[in-house]
Amino acid sequence: MIKKRSVLIVLVIAIAIIALYSYFAINSNDVEEAQEDVEHVEVQNQSKEVEAVKEKFKIFDPVLTYSGAYNGPLYGTSEQVGSASMNSYFQTLDKNGINFFIGMFGISGEPSADTLISDQGLGKVIDAAQKHPSRIVPFFNPGIGGEEVEQYLGDELTSMYSNTLSASRQVAGVEFIKGFGEVETQEWSVQHNDQKVRQLIDIAQTNDLYFMFHPVANKIDDVKKIVEAYPNTIFLIHMYREDLDKSMPKLITILKEHENLYFSIDAAHILYVNGNDIIYTYDGTNKESSISKFVSSIDSQEKSIIRNGIAAYKPLVDAVPDKVMWGTEIGPEYAFDARVFDRAVKISRFVIAGFNNEHQEAVGYKNALRVFGEGVIADPNIKVINTDTWPECTASQTSACDESCAIRETDVLTREQDICFFNCIISNECREIPESDVG
Repeated sequence: MIKKRSVLIVLVIAIAIIALYSYFAINSNDVEEAQEDVEHVEVQNQSKEVEAVKEKFKIFDPVLTYSGAYNGPLYGTSEQVGSASMNSYFQTLDKNGINFFIGMFGISGEPSADTLISDQGLGKVIDAAQKHPSRIVPFFNPGIGGEEVEQYLGDELTSMYSNTLSASRQVAGVEFIKGFGEVETQEWSVQHNDQKVRQLIDIAQTNDLYFMFHPVANKIDDVKKIVEAYPNTIFLIHMYREDLDKSMPKLITILKEHENLYFSIDAAHILYVNGNDIIYTYDGTNKESSISKFVSSIDSQEKSIIRNGIAAYKPLVDAVPDKVMWGTEIGPEYAFDARVFDRAVKISRFVIAGFNNEHQEAVGYKNALRVFGEGVIADPNIKVINTDTWPECTASQTSACDESCAIRETDVLTREQDICFFNCIISNECREIPESDVG
Protein backbone atom coordinates (compact mmCIF):
# COMPACT_ATOMS: atom_id res chain seq x y z
CA MET A 1 0.00 0.00 0.00
CA ILE A 2 2.85 2.35 0.88
CA LYS A 3 4.56 1.51 -2.42
CA LYS A 4 1.40 2.33 -4.37
CA ARG A 5 1.13 5.66 -2.54
CA SER A 6 4.76 6.42 -3.30
CA VAL A 7 4.27 5.65 -6.97
CA LEU A 8 1.17 7.81 -7.01
CA ILE A 9 3.02 10.73 -5.39
CA VAL A 10 5.85 10.39 -7.89
CA LEU A 11 3.35 10.41 -10.77
CA VAL A 12 1.60 13.51 -9.39
CA ILE A 13 4.96 15.33 -9.03
CA ALA A 14 5.97 14.32 -12.56
CA ILE A 15 2.68 15.52 -13.99
CA ALA A 16 3.06 18.82 -12.13
CA ILE A 17 6.60 19.30 -13.46
CA ILE A 18 5.47 18.58 -17.03
CA ALA A 19 2.56 21.00 -16.65
CA LEU A 20 4.80 23.74 -15.29
CA TYR A 21 7.35 23.20 -18.07
CA SER A 22 4.61 23.36 -20.71
CA TYR A 23 3.19 26.51 -19.15
CA PHE A 24 6.51 28.36 -19.19
CA ALA A 25 7.40 27.09 -22.66
CA ILE A 26 4.10 28.34 -24.05
CA ASN A 27 4.42 31.66 -22.29
CA SER A 28 8.00 32.00 -23.46
CA ASN A 29 6.85 31.46 -27.02
CA ASP A 30 4.09 33.98 -26.43
CA VAL A 31 6.62 36.53 -25.20
CA GLU A 32 8.87 35.90 -28.21
CA GLU A 33 5.89 36.16 -30.55
CA ALA A 34 4.75 39.31 -28.77
CA GLN A 35 8.22 40.83 -29.12
CA GLU A 36 8.23 39.88 -32.80
CA ASP A 37 4.79 41.44 -33.17
CA VAL A 38 6.00 44.66 -31.52
CA GLU A 39 9.09 44.75 -33.75
CA HIS A 40 6.93 44.10 -36.80
CA VAL A 41 4.55 46.89 -35.79
CA GLU A 42 7.50 49.26 -35.23
CA VAL A 43 8.90 48.48 -38.68
CA GLN A 44 5.44 48.93 -40.18
CA ASN A 45 5.02 52.25 -38.37
CA GLN A 46 8.45 53.45 -39.55
CA SER A 47 7.54 52.48 -43.10
CA LYS A 48 4.21 54.27 -42.75
CA GLU A 49 5.99 57.37 -41.45
CA VAL A 50 8.29 57.41 -44.46
CA GLU A 51 5.38 56.77 -46.80
CA ALA A 52 3.39 59.51 -45.08
CA VAL A 53 6.21 61.98 -45.71
CA LYS A 54 6.28 60.99 -49.36
CA GLU A 55 2.53 61.26 -49.67
CA LYS A 56 2.36 64.61 -47.88
CA PHE A 57 4.31 66.56 -50.49
CA LYS A 58 2.07 68.25 -53.02
CA ILE A 59 3.42 70.18 -55.99
CA PHE A 60 2.62 73.85 -55.57
CA ASP A 61 2.37 76.91 -57.80
CA PRO A 62 4.24 80.19 -57.21
CA VAL A 63 3.01 83.09 -55.12
CA LEU A 64 4.83 85.48 -57.46
CA THR A 65 3.14 85.38 -60.85
CA TYR A 66 3.43 87.61 -63.91
CA SER A 67 0.93 88.31 -66.65
CA GLY A 68 2.02 86.60 -69.86
CA ALA A 69 4.69 84.45 -68.17
CA TYR A 70 4.84 80.73 -67.45
CA ASN A 71 3.37 80.62 -63.94
CA GLY A 72 3.58 76.92 -63.17
CA PRO A 73 5.84 74.91 -60.83
CA LEU A 74 9.61 74.89 -61.23
CA TYR A 75 12.36 72.34 -60.54
CA GLY A 76 15.83 73.89 -60.23
CA THR A 77 18.49 71.65 -61.75
CA SER A 78 21.65 73.67 -61.20
CA GLU A 79 21.52 75.30 -57.79
CA GLN A 80 24.83 76.60 -56.44
CA VAL A 81 23.76 76.83 -52.81
CA GLY A 82 27.13 77.11 -51.06
CA SER A 83 26.65 80.66 -49.80
CA ALA A 84 22.88 80.50 -49.26
CA SER A 85 21.19 80.51 -45.86
CA MET A 86 18.87 77.53 -46.14
CA ASN A 87 16.11 79.06 -44.02
CA SER A 88 15.71 82.20 -46.12
CA TYR A 89 16.50 80.25 -49.29
CA PHE A 90 13.45 78.03 -48.87
CA GLN A 91 11.25 81.06 -48.27
CA THR A 92 12.50 82.40 -51.60
CA LEU A 93 11.95 79.04 -53.30
CA ASP A 94 8.43 78.78 -51.95
CA LYS A 95 7.19 82.14 -53.18
CA ASN A 96 8.80 81.48 -56.58
CA GLY A 97 7.17 78.06 -56.92
CA ILE A 98 10.46 76.10 -56.97
CA ASN A 99 9.29 72.75 -55.62
CA PHE A 100 12.48 70.72 -55.96
CA PHE A 101 16.11 71.42 -56.66
CA ILE A 102 19.37 69.68 -57.38
CA GLY A 103 21.73 71.28 -54.89
CA MET A 104 25.42 71.53 -55.75
CA PHE A 105 26.80 71.42 -52.20
CA GLY A 106 30.43 71.80 -51.25
CA ILE A 107 31.37 68.89 -48.98
CA SER A 108 35.04 68.41 -48.19
CA GLY A 109 37.07 65.87 -46.28
CA GLU A 110 35.43 62.96 -44.52
CA PRO A 111 32.34 64.15 -42.64
CA SER A 112 31.86 62.80 -39.14
CA ALA A 113 28.63 62.45 -37.20
CA ASP A 114 30.25 64.47 -34.40
CA THR A 115 31.03 67.55 -36.54
CA LEU A 116 27.77 68.15 -38.41
CA ILE A 117 26.84 71.84 -38.41
CA SER A 118 23.79 73.35 -40.07
CA ASP A 119 25.55 76.01 -42.15
CA GLN A 120 28.21 73.99 -43.95
CA GLY A 121 29.13 70.68 -45.55
CA LEU A 122 27.12 67.51 -45.07
CA GLY A 123 25.46 68.93 -41.95
CA LYS A 124 23.98 71.75 -44.01
CA VAL A 125 22.46 69.28 -46.47
CA ILE A 126 21.09 66.95 -43.79
CA ASP A 127 19.63 69.80 -41.74
CA ALA A 128 17.87 71.25 -44.79
CA ALA A 129 16.59 67.85 -45.91
CA GLN A 130 15.24 67.09 -42.43
CA LYS A 131 13.31 70.36 -42.44
CA HIS A 132 12.22 70.09 -46.08
CA PRO A 133 11.72 66.41 -46.98
CA SER A 134 11.37 65.38 -50.62
CA ARG A 135 12.65 68.69 -52.01
CA ILE A 136 16.46 68.43 -52.20
CA VAL A 137 18.42 66.18 -54.57
CA PRO A 138 21.92 66.40 -53.08
CA PHE A 139 24.96 66.51 -55.38
CA PHE A 140 28.39 67.41 -54.06
CA ASN A 141 31.85 68.58 -55.04
CA PRO A 142 34.89 69.29 -52.83
CA GLY A 143 34.03 72.97 -52.58
CA ILE A 144 37.20 74.06 -54.39
CA GLY A 145 36.93 76.28 -57.49
CA GLY A 146 37.36 74.60 -60.87
CA GLU A 147 40.59 76.38 -61.76
CA GLU A 148 42.12 75.75 -58.35
CA VAL A 149 41.05 72.11 -58.15
CA GLU A 150 42.70 71.17 -61.46
CA GLN A 151 46.06 70.79 -59.70
CA TYR A 152 44.60 67.80 -57.86
CA LEU A 153 43.02 66.23 -60.95
CA GLY A 154 43.83 62.52 -61.08
CA ASP A 155 44.32 60.16 -58.16
CA GLU A 156 44.24 62.93 -55.54
CA LEU A 157 40.94 64.45 -56.65
CA THR A 158 39.51 60.98 -57.18
CA SER A 159 40.40 60.12 -53.58
CA MET A 160 38.72 63.32 -52.37
CA TYR A 161 35.44 62.39 -54.04
CA SER A 162 35.68 58.74 -53.03
CA ASN A 163 36.53 59.39 -49.39
CA THR A 164 33.90 62.10 -48.96
CA LEU A 165 31.24 59.91 -50.57
CA SER A 166 32.13 56.94 -48.35
CA ALA A 167 32.13 59.01 -45.16
CA SER A 168 28.89 60.80 -46.11
CA ARG A 169 27.15 57.50 -46.71
CA GLN A 170 28.22 56.22 -43.30
CA VAL A 171 26.60 59.27 -41.70
CA ALA A 172 23.54 59.87 -43.89
CA GLY A 173 22.91 56.52 -45.56
CA VAL A 174 23.70 55.05 -48.97
CA GLU A 175 20.77 56.68 -50.75
CA PHE A 176 21.31 60.24 -49.51
CA ILE A 177 23.95 61.61 -51.91
CA LYS A 178 22.57 61.44 -55.45
CA GLY A 179 25.32 62.81 -57.67
CA PHE A 180 28.63 64.56 -58.29
CA GLY A 181 28.53 68.16 -59.39
CA GLU A 182 29.08 70.65 -60.51
CA VAL A 183 32.34 69.26 -61.91
CA GLU A 184 33.79 72.41 -63.46
CA THR A 185 35.51 70.86 -66.47
CA GLN A 186 35.23 74.17 -68.36
CA GLU A 187 38.17 75.39 -66.25
CA TRP A 188 40.44 72.43 -66.96
CA SER A 189 43.06 72.24 -69.71
CA VAL A 190 42.62 68.50 -70.25
CA GLN A 191 40.02 67.00 -72.57
CA HIS A 192 36.63 66.38 -70.98
CA ASN A 193 37.08 62.65 -71.48
CA ASP A 194 40.66 62.55 -70.22
CA GLN A 195 41.39 59.47 -68.13
CA LYS A 196 41.82 61.66 -65.04
CA VAL A 197 38.30 62.99 -65.51
CA ARG A 198 36.94 59.54 -66.24
CA GLN A 199 38.23 58.37 -62.87
CA LEU A 200 35.56 60.56 -61.29
CA ILE A 201 32.89 59.24 -63.64
CA ASP A 202 33.99 55.70 -62.77
CA ILE A 203 33.13 56.37 -59.11
CA ALA A 204 29.75 57.80 -60.11
CA GLN A 205 29.02 54.79 -62.29
CA THR A 206 30.08 52.29 -59.62
CA ASN A 207 27.86 53.97 -57.04
CA ASP A 208 24.89 54.62 -59.34
CA LEU A 209 25.20 58.40 -59.07
CA TYR A 210 24.31 61.21 -61.47
CA PHE A 211 27.14 63.30 -62.92
CA MET A 212 26.85 67.03 -63.67
CA PHE A 213 29.61 68.85 -65.56
CA HIS A 214 30.21 71.98 -67.63
CA PRO A 215 31.57 71.42 -71.17
CA VAL A 216 32.91 73.98 -73.62
CA ALA A 217 32.27 74.26 -77.35
CA ASN A 218 35.66 73.13 -78.63
CA LYS A 219 35.39 69.92 -76.59
CA ILE A 220 31.77 69.07 -77.43
CA ASP A 221 32.87 65.86 -79.16
CA ASP A 222 34.20 64.68 -75.80
CA VAL A 223 30.68 64.85 -74.42
CA LYS A 224 29.56 62.29 -76.98
CA LYS A 225 32.46 60.02 -76.10
CA ILE A 226 31.65 60.27 -72.40
CA VAL A 227 27.93 59.49 -72.64
CA GLU A 228 28.67 56.57 -74.97
CA ALA A 229 31.36 55.18 -72.63
CA TYR A 230 28.95 55.32 -69.68
CA PRO A 231 25.50 54.46 -71.08
CA ASN A 232 24.09 53.59 -67.64
CA THR A 233 25.08 56.88 -66.03
CA ILE A 234 22.82 59.93 -66.35
CA PHE A 235 24.69 63.13 -67.21
CA LEU A 236 23.47 66.69 -66.75
CA ILE A 237 25.30 69.58 -68.41
CA HIS A 238 24.99 73.31 -68.87
CA MET A 239 27.07 75.73 -70.95
CA TYR A 240 27.97 79.39 -71.27
CA ARG A 241 25.85 81.14 -73.90
CA GLU A 242 28.74 81.61 -76.34
CA ASP A 243 29.65 77.91 -76.07
CA LEU A 244 26.04 76.89 -76.61
CA ASP A 245 25.82 79.10 -79.72
CA LYS A 246 28.96 77.56 -81.21
CA SER A 247 28.05 73.95 -80.51
CA MET A 248 24.24 73.93 -80.85
CA PRO A 249 23.93 71.61 -83.91
CA LYS A 250 26.31 69.01 -82.47
CA LEU A 251 24.77 69.26 -79.01
CA ILE A 252 21.27 68.69 -80.39
CA THR A 253 22.46 65.58 -82.23
CA ILE A 254 24.13 64.19 -79.11
CA LEU A 255 21.04 64.86 -77.01
CA LYS A 256 18.80 63.20 -79.60
CA GLU A 257 20.97 60.11 -79.93
CA HIS A 258 21.74 59.47 -76.25
CA GLU A 259 19.09 58.86 -73.61
CA ASN A 260 21.48 59.52 -70.71
CA LEU A 261 22.28 63.18 -71.44
CA TYR A 262 20.25 66.22 -70.33
CA PHE A 263 20.74 69.99 -70.55
CA SER A 264 19.97 72.68 -67.97
CA ILE A 265 18.99 76.18 -69.11
CA ASP A 266 20.04 78.41 -66.24
CA ALA A 267 18.92 81.86 -65.15
CA ALA A 268 22.54 82.97 -64.71
CA HIS A 269 23.10 82.35 -68.41
CA ILE A 270 19.71 83.70 -69.47
CA LEU A 271 20.67 87.02 -67.85
CA TYR A 272 23.17 87.74 -70.59
CA VAL A 273 24.08 91.30 -71.57
CA ASN A 274 26.89 92.40 -73.90
CA GLY A 275 28.58 89.02 -73.79
CA ASN A 276 28.47 88.68 -70.01
CA ASP A 277 26.49 86.73 -67.43
CA ILE A 278 25.61 89.80 -65.40
CA ILE A 279 24.76 87.84 -62.24
CA TYR A 280 28.55 87.44 -61.93
CA THR A 281 29.50 90.80 -63.46
CA TYR A 282 28.02 92.64 -60.49
CA ASP A 283 29.41 90.35 -57.78
CA GLY A 284 31.55 92.39 -55.42
CA THR A 285 32.51 93.06 -51.81
CA ASN A 286 29.71 95.60 -51.31
CA LYS A 287 26.47 93.58 -51.27
CA GLU A 288 24.07 96.54 -51.53
CA SER A 289 26.06 98.02 -54.40
CA SER A 290 25.93 94.68 -56.26
CA ILE A 291 22.18 94.44 -55.72
CA SER A 292 21.60 98.02 -56.85
CA LYS A 293 23.63 97.62 -60.06
CA PHE A 294 21.93 94.32 -60.91
CA VAL A 295 18.41 95.65 -60.31
CA SER A 296 19.07 98.75 -62.38
CA SER A 297 20.49 96.71 -65.27
CA ILE A 298 17.66 94.16 -65.28
CA ASP A 299 14.85 96.68 -64.95
CA SER A 300 16.19 98.81 -67.79
CA GLN A 301 16.83 95.89 -70.16
CA GLU A 302 14.21 93.33 -69.17
CA LYS A 303 12.47 93.04 -72.54
CA SER A 304 15.67 92.68 -74.57
CA ILE A 305 17.07 90.09 -72.12
CA ILE A 306 13.86 88.04 -72.44
CA ARG A 307 13.80 88.36 -76.22
CA ASN A 308 17.43 87.31 -76.56
CA GLY A 309 16.94 84.44 -74.10
CA ILE A 310 14.07 83.02 -76.11
CA ALA A 311 16.09 83.31 -79.32
CA ALA A 312 19.07 81.55 -77.71
CA TYR A 313 17.23 78.60 -76.15
CA LYS A 314 14.05 77.98 -78.19
CA PRO A 315 15.88 76.10 -81.01
CA LEU A 316 17.27 73.70 -78.39
CA VAL A 317 13.89 73.18 -76.75
CA ASP A 318 12.13 72.74 -80.10
CA ALA A 319 14.64 70.09 -81.14
CA VAL A 320 14.77 68.09 -77.88
CA PRO A 321 11.88 69.20 -75.63
CA ASP A 322 12.15 66.13 -73.40
CA LYS A 323 15.87 66.68 -72.69
CA VAL A 324 15.92 70.31 -71.52
CA MET A 325 15.43 71.48 -67.93
CA TRP A 326 15.68 74.74 -66.00
CA GLY A 327 17.80 75.96 -63.10
CA THR A 328 19.22 79.17 -61.67
CA GLU A 329 23.02 78.58 -61.40
CA ILE A 330 22.95 81.48 -58.95
CA GLY A 331 26.10 81.40 -56.85
CA PRO A 332 27.19 84.83 -55.55
CA GLU A 333 25.96 85.58 -52.05
CA TYR A 334 24.31 88.87 -53.05
CA ALA A 335 22.20 87.05 -55.66
CA PHE A 336 20.24 85.16 -53.00
CA ASP A 337 18.70 88.44 -51.91
CA ALA A 338 15.03 88.45 -52.95
CA ARG A 339 15.49 91.58 -55.07
CA VAL A 340 17.96 89.68 -57.26
CA PHE A 341 16.68 86.10 -57.06
CA ASP A 342 13.05 87.01 -57.75
CA ARG A 343 14.02 89.01 -60.84
CA ALA A 344 16.15 86.14 -62.14
CA VAL A 345 13.20 83.76 -61.81
CA LYS A 346 10.83 86.33 -63.33
CA ILE A 347 12.99 86.68 -66.45
CA SER A 348 13.25 82.87 -66.66
CA ARG A 349 9.47 82.51 -66.51
CA PHE A 350 9.04 84.89 -69.45
CA VAL A 351 11.70 83.02 -71.44
CA ILE A 352 9.93 79.71 -70.75
CA ALA A 353 6.68 81.35 -71.88
CA GLY A 354 8.40 81.96 -75.22
CA PHE A 355 8.60 78.21 -75.85
CA ASN A 356 5.73 76.25 -77.38
CA ASN A 357 2.84 75.75 -74.94
CA GLU A 358 3.30 72.00 -74.86
CA HIS A 359 6.98 72.39 -73.86
CA GLN A 360 6.66 74.88 -71.02
CA GLU A 361 5.80 72.54 -68.14
CA ALA A 362 8.32 70.01 -69.43
CA VAL A 363 11.16 72.53 -69.21
CA GLY A 364 9.80 74.11 -66.04
CA TYR A 365 9.66 70.95 -63.96
CA LYS A 366 8.29 67.78 -65.56
CA ASN A 367 11.44 66.65 -67.37
CA ALA A 368 13.55 67.01 -64.23
CA LEU A 369 10.94 65.31 -62.05
CA ARG A 370 10.77 62.40 -64.49
CA VAL A 371 14.55 61.94 -64.61
CA PHE A 372 15.73 62.88 -61.10
CA GLY A 373 12.57 62.39 -59.09
CA GLU A 374 11.62 64.04 -55.83
CA GLY A 375 14.21 64.93 -53.23
CA VAL A 376 15.60 62.80 -50.43
CA ILE A 377 14.14 62.12 -47.00
CA ALA A 378 16.82 62.49 -44.31
CA ASP A 379 16.97 60.34 -41.20
CA PRO A 380 15.42 62.53 -38.46
CA ASN A 381 17.64 60.89 -35.84
CA ILE A 382 20.86 62.36 -37.24
CA LYS A 383 21.94 65.19 -34.95
CA VAL A 384 23.08 68.45 -36.53
CA ILE A 385 24.38 71.38 -34.48
CA ASN A 386 22.21 74.44 -35.19
CA THR A 387 24.41 77.43 -36.05
CA ASP A 388 21.63 79.85 -37.05
CA THR A 389 22.44 82.29 -34.27
CA TRP A 390 26.22 82.08 -34.62
CA PRO A 391 28.04 85.08 -36.13
CA GLU A 392 30.40 84.78 -39.07
CA CYS A 393 33.92 83.75 -38.13
CA THR A 394 36.40 86.59 -38.09
CA ALA A 395 39.60 86.33 -40.11
CA SER A 396 41.56 85.94 -36.89
CA GLN A 397 39.35 83.08 -35.69
CA THR A 398 39.72 81.23 -38.99
CA SER A 399 43.48 81.82 -39.05
CA ALA A 400 43.81 80.59 -35.46
CA CYS A 401 41.94 77.39 -36.36
CA ASP A 402 44.15 76.92 -39.45
CA GLU A 403 47.25 77.35 -37.30
CA SER A 404 46.10 75.02 -34.53
CA CYS A 405 45.25 72.32 -37.09
CA ALA A 406 48.49 72.85 -39.09
CA ILE A 407 46.55 73.89 -42.21
CA ARG A 408 48.35 75.89 -44.88
CA GLU A 409 46.82 78.00 -47.66
CA THR A 410 47.39 75.33 -50.32
CA ASP A 411 46.58 72.28 -48.21
CA VAL A 412 44.01 69.68 -49.15
CA LEU A 413 42.87 68.72 -45.69
CA THR A 414 43.51 65.30 -44.24
CA ARG A 415 40.65 63.68 -42.34
CA GLU A 416 42.34 64.64 -39.07
CA GLN A 417 42.80 68.28 -40.16
CA ASP A 418 39.21 68.48 -41.37
CA ILE A 419 37.82 67.20 -38.05
CA CYS A 420 40.25 69.44 -36.14
CA PHE A 421 39.14 72.51 -38.09
CA PHE A 422 35.43 71.81 -37.66
CA ASN A 423 35.87 71.22 -33.93
CA CYS A 424 37.79 74.48 -33.68
CA ILE A 425 35.04 76.40 -35.50
CA ILE A 426 32.41 74.75 -33.31
CA SER A 427 34.31 75.69 -30.15
CA ASN A 428 34.34 79.33 -31.35
CA GLU A 429 30.61 79.12 -32.16
CA CYS A 430 31.04 80.95 -35.45
CA ARG A 431 30.17 80.23 -39.07
CA GLU A 432 32.78 79.98 -41.82
CA ILE A 433 31.36 81.47 -45.04
CA PRO A 434 32.41 79.47 -48.13
CA GLU A 435 33.39 81.24 -51.33
CA SER A 436 31.16 80.86 -54.41
CA ASP A 437 32.35 79.86 -57.87
CA VAL A 438 31.50 81.18 -61.29
CA GLY A 439 30.19 78.78 -63.89
